[in-house]
Amino acid sequence: MAEYDWGSLLDDLRSIQQTVDGGYILGGFSSSGIFADKTENSFGLIDYWIVKIDSNGLIKWQNTIGGGSNDYLNSIELTSDGGYILGGYSLSNISGSKTENNLGSWDYWIVKTDSLGNIQWQNTIGGSNWDYLTSIKQTTDGGYILGGHSFSNTSGDKTENTNGDNDFWIVKVDSIGIIQWQNTIGGSKDDQLASIVQTSDGGYIIGGFSESNISGDKTENCLGSTDYWIVKTNATGNILWQNTIGGNGGDLLYSLEKTSDGGFILGGYSESNVSGDKIENNKVQWVLLIFG
Repeated sequence: MAEYDWGSLLDDLRSIQQTVDGGYILGGFSSSGIFADKTENSFGLIDYWIVKIDSNGLIKWQNTIGGGSNDYLNSIELTSDGGYILGGYSLSNISGSKTENNLGSWDYWIVKTDSLGNIQWQNTIGGSNWDYLTSIKQTTDGGYILGGHSFSNTSGDKTENTNGDNDFWIVKVDSIGIIQWQNTIGGSKDDQLASIVQTSDGGYIIGGFSESNISGDKTENCLGSTDYWIVKTNATGNILWQNTIGGNGGDLLYSLEKTSDGGFILGGYSESNVSGDKIENNKVQWVLLIFG
């Protein structure tokens, strides 16, 4: 693997996927101008930055995508047509690559590119307050499922008020980014979604962390200050079941994936010792909890 001096300022990698040619697509954000490996100046303060490398780590192409303010890319996925779907959040109005003004503060910003990183379409999705997209996946119907958290009440594209502070906010869009349905899921305190995956039954498994006790959509009290919170929905985002998992400290879920036996693997951070669902004391900061 080649070594790079990626740029002169902030360059933050948030997502990586292997591509069909054996190389990789890298997605994150950058405040660097033209310097070292960066071939384009930023449009604003921080922009999406995607980089295609070959199987040996050599850069094949790159694209800087953003508006006149801050744009943070969190998730990039290959699409069935050989292109890419980019998901993150934006503070930019129309400027640079951005073709729509924000609806409030931070909004979800999704960008579809072709196989060379050229923009095909984009959509800004949000309410009057802040909305942070953290995970995006292509769905079996060719559309996309967007997952993040929102502090917006009914406004803009948002059709439901929050239950408390931040709530999970999942949005289903079609193949060109038009909203088909959405659901706001949360309790009376802070609930932040980290990852969303489509399941074999056409529904979704959603994972993040929660400070909420029984309230709103939350059916179990927290075991500590924050717990892992996973929610299973059907194909239209309605809750089928949920589980609060944690100990007596702070437990933050950052990633989940399906497993071959039909269960799920959850990964994140825990400050809890033996208590609640936790069966081991902390040895290091990062731990895995498994749910099947």
